[in-house]
Amino acid sequence: MNIILIGFMGTGKTEVGRRLADDLGWKFEDTDLRIVEREGRTIPEIFKRSGEAHFRKREKQIVSELANQESTVIATGGGVVMDPVNLRNLRRNGVLIGLEASPDAIVARTSGTDRPLLQQGPLLHRIRQLLETRRPYYFLSDHRIDTTHRHPKQVVRMIKNILSATAPIRVDLGDRSYLIEIGNWILPRIGERLASLGLKGKVAVVTNPRVGRLYGSTVTRSLRKAGFNVTQVMLPDGERFKNLKTVSRLYDALLSKSFERSSTVLALGGGVLGDLSGFAAATFMRGIGFIQVPTTLAAQVDASIGGKTGVDHPMGKNLIGAFYQPKLVFIDPDVLKTLNRHEFISGLAEVIKYGVIRDEEFFSYLEDNMDKILKREPAALTHAIRRSCAIKAEVVQRDEREGGLRKILNYGHTLGHALETLTKYRTYLHGEAVSIGIAFAAQLSVRLGLLDAPTVRRQIELLKRAGLPVALPKLRTADILKAMTLDKKVADGRIHFVLAEKIGRVAVKPVGEKEIAGLLKAGF
Repeated sequence: MNIILIGFMGTGKTEVGRRLADDLGWKFEDTDLRIVEREGRTIPEIFKRSGEAHFRKREKQIVSELANQESTVIATGGGVVMDPVNLRNLRRNGVLIGLEASPDAIVARTSGTDRPLLQQGPLLHRIRQLLETRRPYYFLSDHRIDTTHRHPKQVVRMIKNILSATAPIRVDLGDRSYLIEIGNWILPRIGERLASLGLKGKVAVVTNPRVGRLYGSTVTRSLRKAGFNVTQVMLPDGERFKNLKTVSRLYDALLSKSFERSSTVLALGGGVLGDLSGFAAATFMRGIGFIQVPTTLAAQVDASIGGKTGVDHPMGKNLIGAFYQPKLVFIDPDVLKTLNRHEFISGLAEVIKYGVIRDEEFFSYLEDNMDKILKREPAALTHAIRRSCAIKAEVVQRDEREGGLRKILNYGHTLGHALETLTKYRTYLHGEAVSIGIAFAAQLSVRLGLLDAPTVRRQIELLKRAGLPVALPKLRTADILKAMTLDKKVADGRIHFVLAEKIGRVAVKPVGEKEIAGLLKAGF
């Protein structure tokens, strides 16, 4: 990861960047200094002899090179982020910190310099002109700090606090982009974080009785301290309440408090609550602000990320819904200390899934560290959460609406959803059903000649070590097949399975009912 300092000239990017890099023990790079070094002449000379277009071309080359580095603090020129290619490259592996200062402060800091873009007219007037043009681009930063009255030491300390508190992962979806912020004991800072996003006014904290008792007051107090008008909405917990009737209760609460298009819904709870809160936010007044604060492991690593919102129907899971991205996913692993062991273990199915579908090294890490994760040791647990989130973010930003790649996230879910539906969401937690589905998909992969038996054993053994079920329940094969045909992954009347080819690689393939029925009857 890199730290990218963006902002107008005179805001302190170079000085702050050098100090920050020294404090962190990282490398420091300045795009302007790199250009001067590469060209063998000053920036005013480049502008005078070769023009701004040449400068910007060279700047783009330098940015592309620096973006591929690791553990580097990069101070950028004032116009770098106006180029969408530069912005995309820098965001790929970096957190953008925007430094700001008042026009008067910038005048004081740049007066007497020979900066080419400040030579056209009175200095203060020219600065205001350029700021007016560039400010929207600077607002694309992940965090902003005003340096007007702050010493560089203070700015460095603020940046370090931001980084240690949030450990952000970016889901890059253009104007729907957002951060996944992960950090222990950050829940009391949710109010200031929402304020930094530019949100204001009314916030509905949607939660359930148990989570509300544990964390409702912390979140509400933080929001009110930040100036928000807070309403707490209590909804029943459990998959059987994930329906339109519950969503209607949430609509009623929002209407009774006169919520508007500028208002926000904050989901404080597990995946069920996040799904239905997001669906309500997507459809109330045709869309209002939505924040995810997941409090279960399954929600932290999976359900809160990617914008899938919705409710169940008696005939199938998640058949009614919408893609609607949150403005922020705010994850505090510390809240998992109060999660009951049954729920915690259920969430590990999604974590294991990520290793199978995308990252063999991560799967091996889980094999080596499962005991520590089960004990909820902070370092191992936070790494498991962070890597899972990073994998899902990478998949989602490449395929937001499940047109192709995102389908791999359904590994284990085709059978898992069928089991949940047939048992009316009362027998299995979601992760438990997915665990059985993973074991089934792995066995099916062997039957179809895609996978070897030892790799199946690795998956099943890891699921068992996590305390997850892998055995198929006693249900009629015909009923399971019928439930599968109602799944969203059916296309052209054929059931599409995510099948493993090796640890770290899967493929989506249509599978005939005969092959599926054969394995179901065998009972693996």
